[in-house]
Amino acid sequence: MKRIALPLILALAAITTNAQAELKAAYINSAKILQEAPQAKAATEALKKEFAKREQALRKLKAEIDKMTADLKKDGAIMSADQRSKMESDILEKRRKFQFDAQSLKEDVDLRRRQEVQKLRTSISSVIQSYAKKKGYDFIFTDGVAYAADKVNVTDEILKELKKK
Repeated sequence: MKRIALPLILALAAITTNAQAELKAAYINSAKILQEAPQAKAATEALKKEFAKREQALRKLKAEIDKMTADLKKDGAIMSADQRSKMESDILEKRRKFQFDAQSLKEDVDLRRRQEVQKLRTSISSVIQSYAKKKGYDFIFTDGVAYAADKVNVTDEILKELKKK
């Protein structure tokens, strides 16, 4: 039994070694692709445009609050108690509105960013799969790789493919 097992193990080891030698693998830096892909840059610009008016309105409201606070500090001593109380109440109301609007904007931007990143990832995945098939790769690795030699890094080539789309 030992005589049969040893040649069988050696044969399996040789087959495994030959199969591994034929594999073609590469690595991509997904963070670089997400930053430099033209689709990512376009999505970023689209998000900026989409939320520009709301951001501008928040900046305007913040400026109003700052002016009212400065006016209260400057003129508070000469105001009547009712005037001072009304102004403090108005400032507090505007601060609450600012905080609510800022939080709402942040949540909306985060949601849209996640949606755009998902679309981008789908597009990038499609390009990577197409590239891998065209170039004959068996594996293309991304995050979680402890080391990748420059010769197997195809990040720039994937970026070129993304620029074609």
